[in-house]
Amino acid sequence: MKSKYFALKELVCPHVLAKYGERAWMFLDSRLILNLDTIRERIDKPIYVNTGNLTQRGLRCPKCQIVHDKFEAGEIYLSAHTMGKAVDFNVQDIEADVMRLWLAKNGHLLPYPIRLVNDVSWVHMDVFESFTDQKVYIFKP
Repeated sequence: MKSKYFALKELVCPHVLAKYGERAWMFLDSRLILNLDTIRERIDKPIYVNTGNLTQRGLRCPKCQIVHDKFEAGEIYLSAHTMGKAVDFNVQDIEADVMRLWLAKNGHLLPYPIRLVNDVSWVHMDVFESFTDQKVYIFKP
């Protein structure tokens, strides 16, 4: 499924884009895309995922530095980012804390439940199962 508002390069790392091109849409969870498009429609402001030198805020592959460093340290890294189920983003003119509050208050508008990371300067949103009945689950990793 393709996004209405986001180009593929905004949602996947450059390694995946270079190898798969437009076929890389298949690696992104459609629930994530639908939620992201819904948020973009509702807030009517630009949302920035991968932009400029920020290239690991959507789908991350084993060549991405974050994943590579975890592997080299002997860690298992099964982030929602590596499975096409997460994005980190900022919204034009809206602080991350304010955006998280908006999402918590307006989660009923989203087609699928989300998880948000608390206390970071960006918005981490994923569609991993939270095993709760909450539409918006806020956690600290």
